[in-house]
Parts: sequence; C-alpha cells; structure tokens
Amino acid sequence: MVTLGGEIADRAETGTLRSGSGRRPPGAWGSSWRICSGSARRSKSSGICRRRWSGSRCRRRSPCWTACSGTGTATAYGPWPKRSGRIKLPPVTLLDEPRVKGNTNASVELNETSRELKETLKKHRYGGIILFAPNITDSAQATKLLYDLNENNKLSDASVHIPYFTPVDEEGGMVVRLTDGTRMTGNMAIGATPDAQKNAEQTGTILGDELAAIGFNTDYAPDVDVNNNPSNPVIGTRSFSDDPDTVAKLGQAYAAGLKKSNVIAVYKHFPGHGDTETDSHTGTPCLEKTYEEISRTELVPFKAAIENGADMIMTAHITFPLIDDEVTFGDGVTKGYYPATMSEKIISGILRTDLGFDGVVVSDALEMGAIRSAGLVGGDKNSTEYQINIAEKVINAGVDILLLPADLKSADAALFYDEYIDGIAEKVKSGEIRPERIDESVKRILLLKAKYGIFDVSGDNRSVINIEDKINEAKSTVGSDAHREAELGIAREAVTVVKNENGLLPLSEDKKNIVLLGRLETDSATLNEALDELKGAGLIGGESGISADFYYYSLSNGTLNYTPEMKEKISHADAVIGLSYTVGNTVLNKNGTQYVALKSAMEDVHNGGGKFILLSENLPYDSAVFQDADAIVLSYMGSDPGRDPTRETMSGERVITANANVIAAVETIFGLNRPKGKLPVNIPVVETTPEGSLKYGDAVLYERGFGLTY
Repeated sequence: MVTLGGEIADRAETGTLRSGSGRRPPGAWGSSWRICSGSARRSKSSGICRRRWSGSRCRRRSPCWTACSGTGTATAYGPWPKRSGRIKLPPVTLLDEPRVKGNTNASVELNETSRELKETLKKHRYGGIILFAPNITDSAQATKLLYDLNENNKLSDASVHIPYFTPVDEEGGMVVRLTDGTRMTGNMAIGATPDAQKNAEQTGTILGDELAAIGFNTDYAPDVDVNNNPSNPVIGTRSFSDDPDTVAKLGQAYAAGLKKSNVIAVYKHFPGHGDTETDSHTGTPCLEKTYEEISRTELVPFKAAIENGADMIMTAHITFPLIDDEVTFGDGVTKGYYPATMSEKIISGILRTDLGFDGVVVSDALEMGAIRSAGLVGGDKNSTEYQINIAEKVINAGVDILLLPADLKSADAALFYDEYIDGIAEKVKSGEIRPERIDESVKRILLLKAKYGIFDVSGDNRSVINIEDKINEAKSTVGSDAHREAELGIAREAVTVVKNENGLLPLSEDKKNIVLLGRLETDSATLNEALDELKGAGLIGGESGISADFYYYSLSNGTLNYTPEMKEKISHADAVIGLSYTVGNTVLNKNGTQYVALKSAMEDVHNGGGKFILLSENLPYDSAVFQDADAIVLSYMGSDPGRDPTRETMSGERVITANANVIAAVETIFGLNRPKGKLPVNIPVVETTPEGSLKYGDAVLYERGFGLTY
C-alpha cells in the first residue's frame, strides 16, 4: 500500500502503513499521516496489504488520515476539506461549464476538455470519470478526451496522482455509448445462440478490445439480471435469459472476455432487477419476494460471480419489503423501505456477509428517480442537503463508490460538488459516517486499481503515452471489419423462428410483391442494408417489387402512419414483413399505435390473399400477441439506435452502429441464413381480461429452448 503522498511505506506496522518521509497532505494536520487498515501485514514482494478488513477500530492514538477512493469511480486524495480526513467523491459525466454568461443552467455537450472543466476537476481529487454518449463523437475524439483528462489529473497539486477509473456503460445491444463501435447483439440474443457461452465470451472480448483501445478501464457490464418478468420495462433483452443458471454461466463468460483486455467487469444490478415492473430511472421498483425466493433466482448469478472472483458489483435501487427493515422517510412520518443501494441489511448483510463479497461495490446512478425524487431522507429533494443525507445512508450501507449524484454540467453543478464533498466530510467528522467504513472503501478501491495496473504501487503513475499512436490504435480497433463480421455471425445464430405455417419461410421466388413495414422512418437504413445483402446473394432479383414503409412517426408521440396508400399497397402484397418492438407492457395496449398498425396490416394482407410475417425486433413476448401472423421471427434487439432504456441521449445526427440482429432476421426470412436460435425465455400466453384488455397469463405458449429450423 502506498502513502497518500505517493511514496511507498518503508515498513509495515500494526494498524498503519507510515510514509517514509512523514510528510502530510496539504490541509491535513499532525506530524504524520497514513492509510488506516486496521491490523495489517504487508506483502514484502508487492507492498500491497493482503489482509482483509477485520472491521475492528484502529487502536492507534495518533490521527489516521484516509482518502476515500470511492464513488462512481473513486478515490480522492487531499487537500481535505475542513480537516476531515475521510471523504467520498463521485465520478461525473463530462458536460462543459456554461458558455452563456449569466445562464448558470446552460450546458453544452462536451467532447473536449475546456479550461473551465480542467480547473474544476483539479479542484477535487475525483477518483474517476464516467462518459456518456454526448461526450463521445467517435473513437479518436474519445481517446483524446480520456488522455487529456488523465493528463490534467497529473497536474493537480496532490502529492500523489492516482489515475482515474474510466468506466462506461457498454453492455452491447440496447445499451451502448461508442457511436462508431461494434454494437454487438445484446445479451438475450447471445442466450438464444447454440453456443451461447462461446458467444458471450467473444462479445466481452470484442467490447473489451474496443474500450481498452480508447482508454476505458471499466465496463458497467455484464447485466446479470434474470429477466423472469415479461413486463419488465428496463432490463428486457439486456438479460441473457429467465433461467438463473444460464445467466450465471453467460455472465461469467462475458466478464472473462472483458478481462482479456484488462477491463474491469461490473456485474449488475444487485440483488436483481429482472422481476420488476417499474424503471428505477423514473420510480422505485418494489420486489415482494422473500430471501429464500431471491436466493433461488435473483442471487444465483451474483453468487456464482463472487465464487469466480468478481471484482466489482453494482447495486440496484429496488426495495425488498419482505427482506429489509422498515424505516421512516425524510418527512418524519412516512414509513417504507430504502432501496437496496441504501440498505445495510442488503449490502453489508447479504452481499458482504452471506455471499462473502469483499470486492468493490458501486451504486447505480444516484441521480435516478428511485433515489433523487423519493423523499427518502431529510432535505428538499433537489437540495444538496438531501443528496448528502443520501450519501450517508449509501456509505454506511457498505457501498464503496457513489455514482453520479449529479452531472457536472454547469457552474451550479460545480458548486454542488463543493458543498457535497464538504458535507460528507462533516458527517465523517461528526461520526454519522463511521471512519472504519471509509477505510474499508479506500483499501478495496486502491487494491483494485493496483490489480488492474491503473495505479502503480511503486508510486510511478506518470506513464508516457504517445497519443497519436493511441488514436491510431483506437481507429483501427473500434468498429473494425473483423468485429462487425463476428457481430453479424452471432446475430445470425440468434435468429429464432417460433411459427412457420405451411412452410412459408424462407420466402419463395413467387412472392414478388413484398412490403417491408418498419416501425420508424429511421428503420429504413437497417432494412436497406439487409436488402443489399440479399441482392448481392442473388436472392432478390430486379423484377421483385419490394417496397419499404413505416407506421410509427416517433417514439415520443406515437402518431399512426397507416395511410390509405399504405393500406392499398398492403392489400395487394404477396407478403408483408412487419416489425414489432416490445418493451414492458406496451405491446399489450390494444389502443397503441403499434397494435393498431400491425393488426390492420395483418387483416388487410390476409383479405387480399397474402401472408404476414412478424419480425420481432426486441423482446420476444410479442409473438404471443400477434398470433394471427403466418410466420414469426425473433431478433432480440430493437432497431432504433436512439432507444436506450438507461438514458435518452443519442441524437439522430450521430453516427450509430447498424443493427445486425434485424439484418440477420431479414436474411433468414429470405433464405440467406438458416434459423438456429432457441428461445432463452419462456413466452407466456396472452389473455383477454373481462374488461377487454390484454394481459400475460400463467400458461406457457412457447417454452424456453423452442425454435424451428428449415
């Protein structure tokens, strides 16, 4: 372990590792300072403390100064505000300071480091920086941005410079941040393939290669939630399966792929987000299951990951009333339950003690609605006081890293972090946050940074990088032809056919008048790419009358685009291929634009003697809703590149990777690819309630493992 001043401790002592020079960090008092680690013994070969935290209070009489390398990515090192020796600092999304004078709420999307941002980041010793899509234009720009951020970190006046954690949400499929990267197929598509374990590892390997080439060292993936609730609005195809053992196996394979590029895998969302019907970005999900029940399902992938050496786990903002203790919320009256992120019983009790996890725990973003808008603690919901009180609960629960309490996007946000950091330091000083709790996090995070070579325990953290060479590496690696070929290969293996009446598929040559009915106008790019592939393979001739249209004007207002001209065209078609997108319960809405459009298209083409093929873009549960279709093909990922369930930030002006899943599904419909996929989830029947609405039933229509071929 190193001292906060960056020098190697010259000897190990029980209770402390002392700096050789005895110098203290700026702002600290006392003649010496050290990293408190309880009772410790240092390994002579590496200088890293190998002892697990014992939980006992250090008995040394002298002051014990610690820096919390925690928070979204963590570690900050002096100067300590108000002489408090222990603080937690959050990572930030990089949005620039306002450019418009007098408008403190203005922000611009940042893709380069400005002078204002550099000075703001040097003011506090943030342990990490998380980037989102608005921060990334392309791989070259992102590489330069991360390089500049780390170089700026070296210019601070701290005695030691700990390089940042640089995490990103690059799960693949629906959740991607690299605008010119290889999107990959998403987890549920992987779960549908014949050799899912191989494909999970290959996915992790490709994403890890691209992230490492740019300079990211942490991936908030894999998602190991068990998607055992068809109505789940936020996990869906981000999950490998509704079978916990399958999720466990594929999650570990994915993480193994990331590790090949020395990228830290982060398993999420503990204790499990798969059986919820509320999106924690906007509300607070509640899972009414007993400990025994989640032990059989939700906890299985996390237990397996821990046994396999997981380094980092992300928490979920979900309440568990049958497991947790009731608390009184911030108004002093309302009774309820804290989300798992704030629950000592769940984090310290279940994750740490019962499952034996001694790695780094990171919270999900603390700006999410389940935390920020729930009135869980004292203070106005939009106030710094509220956020500081949230941090107290999260830290004391056992979380090491506080992720994103606010975007650093304005002068007001910079002021927020000043007050936030001081406020947390005051809580340590007052004893509301136990010093020992901070010490645990310091140790875990520094050890993890050392393990992955982010932090050199010898004190030499000023490695020289040739930025031009690094950019060239990124440009040749990210979105490479080899990676895209592998992506399409997995997508082709994943395509699953669950219905094929009278051998309709593959479409025969006599089906010359074909309508491709996309959801959105932007679907045309993906559909046209698929048609070009088919033309190149000779499966579509010049005499074929294939036309493309769309039925949905936008995701925001859902305006129906089913014109009389479209109706006429569909009524005279030999076949219509209609795209369906399912998330949560949206597909069950009989008055919804998608339901009305697809049901109308089915009726019109059938009345004219033609056939209807349903191409399910995303969740496969729509196969039970549109049983009037003559054939049903599943691809497991929505084609709209702007649809990201974790953050609506991408714009249509950005360069986005194509959707290999839909391309592979269209190829399969026309016979260029043979279906090999098997359902990774059970598909329940859809029933009509006495009121006339639709709901998922208890019976299974298509069982997990089912899939047709031809």
